[in-house]
Amino acid sequence: MQDKKVLQTAAESLVRVAEAKSEVAKKTEASNLARHMEGLTKPKSPSSTMKKAGIALIAAPDPVTGVAGVALLASSFALKKKEPTKIADIATETRKILREIQSFRI
Repeated sequence: MQDKKVLQTAAESLVRVAEAKSEVAKKTEASNLARHMEGLTKPKSPSSTMKKAGIALIAAPDPVTGVAGVALLASSFALKKKEPTKIADIATETRKILREIQSFRI
């Protein structure tokens, strides 16, 4: 009798969770979800924006902007090494760590 009650409670809980997930899915806009997922899979790099701004300042005819443009361009190359982490990078690093752990002999 106790097992039947536990199973019934679990089934009711699953139904409530499914209904809640369905309600959330109905109210979520696909464009917002796609934008947020793209932010996770392909995060924006501040170095590329700095590089574009630096080139624009160097190309400007005013000689004063050239100095700031060169500084921005140099900074963008320095920041290139500090790119945002992507989900694929995390998966690759996890696989690498798991291989290292499996290679240990106890």
